Amino acid sequence: MIRLFTGAFIIVILVIAASCGEAAPIAGFQASNVTGLAPITVQFTDQSQGEIDSWEWDFYNNGSIDSTEQNPKYTFENPCNCTVLLTVKGPGGEDSETLQFNFSPTPVVADFVADVTNGQGRTTVNFTDLSTGIITRWEWDFYNNGSIDSTEQNPSYRYTANGNHTVSLTVYGPYGQDTMTKEGYIYITGCPT
Repeated sequence: MIRLFTGAFIIVILVIAASCGEAAPIAGFQASNVTGLAPITVQFTDQSQGEIDSWEWDFYNNGSIDSTEQNPKYTFENPCNCTVLLTVKGPGGEDSETLQFNFSPTPVVADFVADVTNGQGRTTVNFTDLSTGIITRWEWDFYNNGSIDSTEQNPSYRYTANGNHTVSLTVYGPYGQDTMTKEGYIYITGCPT
């Protein structure tokens, strides 16, 4: 009877000891400087909880460990919609956390407006570029005939011929190009023929 009681007591102690082992860590992190276009350097700050022996950062969630520092800095060289994975490991196990970041540019979109769209006689028209995105070059075709008439961002042009004139603007940037064409946008009358 005593032996049976002692054996049962030892089993109870073992079960309690096994359930009081090390808890697994809880992964967590934050990042600063996460808005903008690549190349961009981001500071990651570990906010994990629990006892941790190692940090594994996968900045593209592609299975490759990019850093084992606790609080790394990383430069995203190219535009991407990136998922960053942090895995922390400790005596009680491991845990992972992911966050998504978008360092992709907004598309280049061409647009413009003119201060005069109806002119009498020879008329100077001032064009204002309203395009969006990162733009490095503008090509204006004031007659939509395939000839580039200006490469200024906000040019002026003097129309000396009667008629409805179609205007085209093509904008270029490191992430693409776009064209806006306005059919019969400038209407000129009264010019000598």
